[in-house]
Order: sequence, then structure tokens, then C-alpha cells
Amino acid sequence: MIVVTRFAPSPTGYLHLGHAYSALYASRTAADAGAGGRFLVRIEDIDTGRCRPEFETAIQEDLAWLGLEWEVPVRRQSDHMEDYADALARLDGMGLVYPCFCSRDEIQEELEAAGGAPHGADGPLYPGTCRELDSDERTTRIDTGAAYALRLDARLASSQTGPLSWTDQKQGESQADPAAHRAGGLARTDGAPSYH
Repeated sequence: MIVVTRFAPSPTGYLHLGHAYSALYASRTAADAGAGGRFLVRIEDIDTGRCRPEFETAIQEDLAWLGLEWEVPVRRQSDHMEDYADALARLDGMGLVYPCFCSRDEIQEELEAAGGAPHGADGPLYPGTCRELDSDERTTRIDTGAAYALRLDARLASSQTGPLSWTDQKQGESQADPAAHRAGGLARTDGAPSYH
């Protein structure tokens, strides 16, 4: 079995104690796996408004100060925008994405109007408001310059992939129901991918 771990900070500030713990844990887990263990650092630098090169440099200096070693080169998310665009185009070609024109405030208002439901394990779920819009309405809104995010139709995607399961070393067999999460945001109007 190959064990691959990663530490994926956003260079929007300096490392804090929680970052250090996470990086140390990931590094140790990879080292404990023996020769097959790999520890990766992935810089989540797609938030161009908040990410700074000096924080990225400081993160790597702090990791080295902690005595950590990772595979090089470091993966920088901003270097892979074309990969994300290709993946998004494939999902779109499969009919698995749709534009959502709702703002966060509008989603919250709809949830409150519905009595706060529906809820998932991590809180309120996106209610799927724009999933049911017909193609003419979507086209009209896009053509008039309405801002939107591209969302994954998790219900439809799950029907094509079947069950999602994995084996955790401590918890054993686990299963997830992606359809229960309704619709994950994949990209903004400008095509920038969402952070997951």
C-alpha cells in the first residue's frame, strides 16, 4: 500500500500552531508508512486577492525549520488552472454541472424561509434552487451578465458513479452519500475553481 499525505496551506498569512500540527501529522504519517510513504506540499494560491508570495516563502521556511522534508517541486494550484478548466469542461460535457445565480445571502434567505431545512451533517445544504432552471432561463441570465457559480449536480453524478466508499486505517469501512450534499460549487463566473 502506498501512503500519500499532503499539507495544503493557503499563503494568505503566516503558519499558526494548527498548521504546524497538521503538517507534522501528515509528514509523520507518510514517514511511518516506510519506503512507500510520500509527503506532499500543495500551495492553495488561487485566491489572488489574498495570497502573497512572501507568505508562501515563509510557509516553506517554517516547514523546514520544523525539520520537515517534502517532495519537490511543490504543487502550486495556480500553475494548474488549465487542468481544472479541462476537468470542468468534461463534467459539463457529461451534463453534470449547472450555473447557479444565487448569492450566499439569497441561499441563506431561502433556507430560513424553509425553516432552516434541509440540513446535512455539516449544517444547511444548498437547496438546489437553480438546478431546476430550464436552459432558456439559464442562457438569458448568462447573456445579461448575471454572476453565477458552476455547481456539480451531485444527485446526477452519484447516479452515474454508484456508491462512494473507502477503508480508513482506524475507522474501517466508510461510505458517503455525495447526493446528500446536493451541489458543490466548482467554479466562479470567471472560471476560477472553488477551493474544496
